[in-house]
Amino acid sequence: MNFNISIISFFVIFLAIGCKNQGEEDRKISEKNGGTLILAENIPIGTLFPYAITAQPEGLITGQIHESLLKLDSKSLEVIPGLAQKWKISADGKTITFYLTKGAHFQHDKCYNNGIGPEITSKDVKYTYELMCNKEPNNLNFEILFKDRLAGANDYYNKKTTILTGIKIIDDYTFSLELVNPSSSFLKLLAHPASAIINETAFKAYGTNLKTGAGPFMYSSASTSDKIVLVKNPNYYAKDSSGCSLPYLDSVVVLILPSIEDGLILYENQKLDLVNTLPSLRVKEVVEKHIQEFVSHPPKSLLQHEAEMLSQFYVFNTKQKPFDNIKVRQAINYAIDKDKLVDNVLQGQAIGAANYGITPNTFVGYDVKKIKGYTFDLTKAKKIFAEAGYPGGIGFPEVRVLINSGNSRNSNIVIELQKQLKENLNINISFESLPNVQKYELQMHGKSDIFRDAWVADYSSPETFLNLFVGESVPKDNNATSYPNTSRYQNPLYDAYFKKGRDTNIKDSSYAYFMRAEQLLINDAVIIPLWYEGSYRMLSNRVKDLNLNAMRYYNLTKVYKVK
Repeated sequence: MNFNISIISFFVIFLAIGCKNQGEEDRKISEKNGGTLILAENIPIGTLFPYAITAQPEGLITGQIHESLLKLDSKSLEVIPGLAQKWKISADGKTITFYLTKGAHFQHDKCYNNGIGPEITSKDVKYTYELMCNKEPNNLNFEILFKDRLAGANDYYNKKTTILTGIKIIDDYTFSLELVNPSSSFLKLLAHPASAIINETAFKAYGTNLKTGAGPFMYSSASTSDKIVLVKNPNYYAKDSSGCSLPYLDSVVVLILPSIEDGLILYENQKLDLVNTLPSLRVKEVVEKHIQEFVSHPPKSLLQHEAEMLSQFYVFNTKQKPFDNIKVRQAINYAIDKDKLVDNVLQGQAIGAANYGITPNTFVGYDVKKIKGYTFDLTKAKKIFAEAGYPGGIGFPEVRVLINSGNSRNSNIVIELQKQLKENLNINISFESLPNVQKYELQMHGKSDIFRDAWVADYSSPETFLNLFVGESVPKDNNATSYPNTSRYQNPLYDAYFKKGRDTNIKDSSYAYFMRAEQLLINDAVIIPLWYEGSYRMLSNRVKDLNLNAMRYYNLTKVYKVK
């Protein structure tokens, strides 16, 4: 069932707010200062070490503790200065010179002399990027960030050299990065939380348990397994346009809840500032219950519904029988009625069924509707399944599916798929619901047949979705870790098209190659695309300047709460 809601827009006029002296350090603080922002996630945090993060909530928290060279504007999602105050790109697009912000320091911590965080210099960037190019078990983001991009990175990673040739220090505040090819996405990758700049002394003290960085908020010992507490970094380098110190908030609390339903209850009891995803089965009820909050002047709550850079899908283990058979995968795709799933299970809480590819229709100039995907066709499904050697499902083994717990929607979806595949192809499915950290560990090691998955864009390009299926680094050992390609799909032509799209800074050419790669991916039925996300989100009107965007990218430095 689909329905639309009309929300009255409003404008709030703020009076000019000045600054006042903070005291001994003569730092100016804004009258916006103070307060605690309370957010919630339903995926347990596995790590806050930048190079090991794999889930969006981990990136959210890591991005507040640590600081990268660049950031994204939370409205436009375009690149803005971070630790680098400016940069210059050479005429050939292959050399980028960065100029660091002077006076930016790492957070104070006991690991440093006298507990004082040192100033950030080019040497810290060099150390960070060398560490990021080390071949270590916890380094899960090299493939995404630097492989085939930064000159010398591949050789350094494979220990063919001890010198990372792609970075050259010019002085304490200036350095250059040399790229293998011009890239329209590389600067956005440098804004990713996984590319945060870290300090050598701190890393040697804490290793992968590092929880101190250069970001606007500091990790608090008050944190527990179900609550991450961050407190203001009083020595953060950034200031607002009036010269007042940032961030405004005193603290940020991220609750790790058992389910998204629990988040809605807390919000309704004014113990939560944002519901990032309304439970799909309760959207209409919630809207009707809170309609007065949405249309009052000013509204007490803001309701947002928009397309996100987020796709929901299932991943086949393509190295495991019978899913190494392309016809089996194709038959299953044709046997699923995704429109029924969106209408009856999601009850309209989606932008639409994923009848095309994995990439959502959120990138201007990239028309996903040109991808020929799978729509429900039972006749074709049965025919292909018989060609695969399983007429009427005879002899087909029971299929094991892993999903992550914390969202009743995941269970509702797999139950519907279980029902459809039994009725349509006589396939028996069993499923297990696990915490995401445990589920994803099994997924990376290929320990099941099919995995429930989703992907939120790391940067605003279809490249971030297609990068998940590059096959050249998939290990020969089917039990070894494979990330980000957990499907273990390998197709040299796919890789070739992807690289041609990645390695050009001409958008039209890039998108044309990405389109070819995505069509191959769908032809080979590596995944079961299910739907393109379009979540309903509720935000308290006490929270100001928190820009909710299609990428779920949070910049909390200028967020404040009305007292």
